[in-house]
Amino acid sequence: MVLLAATTSAGAQQLPHFTFFTYNYMLYNPAVVGTAPCLDLKLGVRRQWRGMEGAPTTSFVNMHGKVGKKSKMKFHGLGAVVENDVAGPFDYTSVNVNYAYHLKLASKYYLAAGLSLGFAQYSADFSEMKFEQQLAETAIAGVVNDFIFPMFNMGLWLYRADRFFGLSIRSVNAKKIDGFADSRVQRHYTFANGYARRLTGELTFKPAFLINYVGNSRASIDVQALLSYKDKFDVGLGARSGHGFSALVKFAAIQYLSVGYAYDVTLNKIRYVAGSAHEIVIGLRACKEANKLHVPCSAYD
Repeated sequence: MVLLAATTSAGAQQLPHFTFFTYNYMLYNPAVVGTAPCLDLKLGVRRQWRGMEGAPTTSFVNMHGKVGKKSKMKFHGLGAVVENDVAGPFDYTSVNVNYAYHLKLASKYYLAAGLSLGFAQYSADFSEMKFEQQLAETAIAGVVNDFIFPMFNMGLWLYRADRFFGLSIRSVNAKKIDGFADSRVQRHYTFANGYARRLTGELTFKPAFLINYVGNSRASIDVQALLSYKDKFDVGLGARSGHGFSALVKFAAIQYLSVGYAYDVTLNKIRYVAGSAHEIVIGLRACKEANKLHVPCSAYD
């Protein structure tokens, strides 16, 4: 829930978080742009805490690909991300343009450095808020809006055909949110790692983890383990510290279309007042033929 965290100076998770992070690293690290073999488009929706009034709903669309002169030693990536998070009376929308420079290193590794620049809008409709001591005839009206520019993110992405390492900082400039008492968009630090190990000619094991740290809060850790069949159907389990576990599935519906789904089971105190969470991601790739310059990473590709 992005905006509830934004209304205080405490270092809680403020930017959207997604369960199926292995299918959508671009939302966490701008250096990922350009890693796809061709133009890559993803659309997703996440519905949290089913049954709770004003429960968060997060949606996004992103697109990226390679640009400029084609080379296997170095290349450029360009992309864009649009996110929206609604939680009761709170609303958050961001738009970012991402750029990454990829350079080939030794041992078949590539290193990408990425930058992201954009803006965000935070808003709260106080007329929709309910307070414990509020009288029935008392109405609190008014809408608070704040337009934040720029929103600046940066990251590094080290990868090869069977593994990756990522480090990113979102909201580098930590801008203040006007209209919300003593609030600003905290810096979000993220480290990601994963690899793919071929078990048989048809089965691949793909473990990964993601560590998020915000302000003075306790770091959150996400882990996932997927089993991939013929690189077309993935199934697995995930878990997040302090929250619960997830069931994950991803499949290639047709040649250029893939669908990912995550079902979260909440184990913390929220489970007494709300249900589980659902997340779906649809991916499209405009590949007419195999890209000879593409450096595939089976850990997330």
